Amino acid sequence: IALRDAFRLGASHLKKAPEFSLFDTCFDLSGLTEVKVPTVVLHFRGADVSLPATNYLIPVDNSGSFCFAFAGTMSGLSIIGNIQQQGFRVVYDLASSRVGFAPRGCV
Repeated sequence: IALRDAFRLGASHLKKAPEFSLFDTCFDLSGLTEVKVPTVVLHFRGADVSLPATNYLIPVDNSGSFCFAFAGTMSGLSIIGNIQQQGFRVVYDLASSRVGFAPRGCV
């Protein structure tokens, strides 16, 4: 929820669109050829992963509506979904409780 609120503040210049499914932060980007949006960076102990905008601002129709691809939660559980992982090779080292990200994984 804090991430969503910060993104909304940084994208307040964009025209809002109706919510879509579980996504409550959507924008009407129809007719725009270039859009500036806040950068989303996942911070881990020892590493930061900067996501390309296509991994968090996704099209939801053919009319130019895009939604912020994170959903809020009231619990302490956070999930890095398949949309955020696209274009990255993700390595899970369960024995050492580590995760690694490298750009240019499967697209």
